[in-house]
Amino acid sequence: MSKASIKWKIISIEISEENQIIPIDFKLANDIVKCNGVYLSVREFINTPQNSIPQIGELSLMFNAKSRHPLHFTAAYSKELSDKKETLKLNCDIEANTNIAGFYIDYAQMKNEARIFQPYTLSIYLQCYSKEKNPTK
Repeated sequence: MSKASIKWKIISIEISEENQIIPIDFKLANDIVKCNGVYLSVREFINTPQNSIPQIGELSLMFNAKSRHPLHFTAAYSKELSDKKETLKLNCDIEANTNIAGFYIDYAQMKNEARIFQPYTLSIYLQCYSKEKNPTK
């Protein structure tokens, strides 16, 4: 008998220059059977003139040998911390031995008050489910 357990998978993307296009090719573990949600976070505090930037880049994720494309999303940035970490719903069944493919395009908006681009790291948190075998007694 088996049960499903939640496993968070993290893909980190380093953005070092404006308008950078970064391909994504992330191998999922063989026991992952579903990805139910995604949460995006910028790791660094960027000293921008505004408190939030509604569009910092574009993220596209494809699953199951690119046969499923459940996410094409414009990422945002906010200086304000929130206790609420809601995921975007994916509801994507995962085939065995598959990679997550896609890309991230920076929109050159992460600039300080002098309008100089500030490098940042985008973390993509995937809420996945794995099948685990119950220990035998």
